[in-house]
Amino acid sequence: MDRRHLLIGATLAVVLIVAALALASGGGDGAAATSAHDGVRISPDGSNPLYPVVGGGRVAWEEHALGGRSSIAVLGAGGGEPSAVSATASLQFSPSLSGDRVVWQDRRNGNWDIYLVNLTTGEEMPVCTHPAKQSHPVISGEIVVWTDERHGDPDIYAFDLANRTERAICVQSQTQYNPDVDGDVVVWEDYRRGYETAGDIYAHLLSTGEERVICDDPRGQWCPSVSDNRIVWQDYRSRIGFDIYLHDLATGEERVISSGSGREWLPKIRGDLVVWVDERNRNWDIYAYDLATGTEHPVCTHPDDQGWPSVSDRAVVWLDYRDGRNTVYRAEVPGGRNL
Repeated sequence: MDRRHLLIGATLAVVLIVAALALASGGGDGAAATSAHDGVRISPDGSNPLYPVVGGGRVAWEEHALGGRSSIAVLGAGGGEPSAVSATASLQFSPSLSGDRVVWQDRRNGNWDIYLVNLTTGEEMPVCTHPAKQSHPVISGEIVVWTDERHGDPDIYAFDLANRTERAICVQSQTQYNPDVDGDVVVWEDYRRGYETAGDIYAHLLSTGEERVICDDPRGQWCPSVSDNRIVWQDYRSRIGFDIYLHDLATGEERVISSGSGREWLPKIRGDLVVWVDERNRNWDIYAYDLATGTEHPVCTHPDDQGWPSVSDRAVVWLDYRDGRNTVYRAEVPGGRNL
């Protein structure tokens, strides 16, 4: 599949192909809910979305049909029609939402830069326009993080919107990639020990500058996500499929969230809710695990594929390929606390 059909990236795809994985039915650690629902489509007819994200009641995605160009579209909390966040005609990828702000990577200057729009005021600003490539931005509160190649290989940088200052988070050798941020914590994939390690998970505390190794099992970890000092990622240490792991920075505890015989990958965490893509039913579905109750929920088990989940305030959105086209769906996971 290409980008339009839920490809999860060249590096990860190689791992998926090489790994001999069973596709039999699997299960998570918690008690599974008895029923699943298919969600509600929120992207309109004529839309061609990719990589949706949810935050504060809004949903953003890459839009490849809106206005006949690639752009970042936002759907408000009240629904209606999505609108482009920027009037500038340029390639725009990888949106992230926090409050009334959205960030994305933008090619208007001939290379990839990071831009931001305040959706309430309409003010647009560049976050980083260094001549090298910047990509995969994530915003949380006043902090924007991204992958930056100004030193020749990918590193992690951050920008503080409160005081308009930029700082390097990690400029180690080899590749640092796929950052996420919440509160005081920045996390990322790290290959400083060599690509044969298949990836480790690191964290950086913004308040102290301390760096921590979260997981460096030699069989590979990818796609970290952080919320409330808890970090989740997909892990291949079992050698029979990707599993979902969690590390609690406050206690140092590591635990398995889901370890079925099929693949579980692309986890996201917000508050007490962890969501991921799950292959236990021999296609891509969306599952969730409530850390507060120890309950697993099948969010969407439609026979066609679902991928790229995002979660906020118990709302889960994902990219859905039912009916042979890209669409964005949304569902609410019951119970727990809202964040």
